[in-house]
Amino acid sequence: MNSGWDKKLMVAAASAVLLSGVLAGCVPAEPESSTTASAPPATASPSSSPIPTPDPLILPGCDTLLPLNEAKSLFSPSTVVLGADDTIPIRGDELPEIDTAAGNASIAKNCIWGVPNSDGGFTVVVADISEADATNLQDALLATGFTGASAGTVTTLEKEFETAVGWSAQTHYFVSDLWIYVYGTSTELTVDVADAVLDQVRTANPTRTY
Repeated sequence: MNSGWDKKLMVAAASAVLLSGVLAGCVPAEPESSTTASAPPATASPSSSPIPTPDPLILPGCDTLLPLNEAKSLFSPSTVVLGADDTIPIRGDELPEIDTAAGNASIAKNCIWGVPNSDGGFTVVVADISEADATNLQDALLATGFTGASAGTVTTLEKEFETAVGWSAQTHYFVSDLWIYVYGTSTELTVDVADAVLDQVRTANPTRTY
């Protein structure tokens, strides 16, 4: 009787070994882990745009800066052109800072209108000016009694005073590297003339921020 029981045990043991082998073969293999690092996204190098260089300053002639018919309407029907030059005359009664700015200018117009055989007339100076010269001149003008104001891109300094032959006035416009200086008989005249001249310079230099 024991031999029959032993046979059953042997069969059961063999079945268990066979089953464990089958189960071991059914276990899925673990996937291989990927260790390849993804490359960082390429960053585009910043593109630098060249700073545009402004076109050279163009100063029209005196007959364009202030046409004679406009000079007559602003001053006198008898007004004529008394002088036109590409240099700025140095006057003995000017501030040293005016002389310096005039001497350092690389391009300039000096225009004179007036009534012949009279003391009536006015002068326009238009020139380029450096930032340092503009700052020094503005400080000097303010220190000698000029009043200043800014509107948009234009800084205006003006003064009216009495001379031996009557009233005179000066108006200075500073617009970036542009300097307009008008000497006349009243601030009403000098401002009107400076406005007209500035408009003509703007027209002649459309790429500049005047």
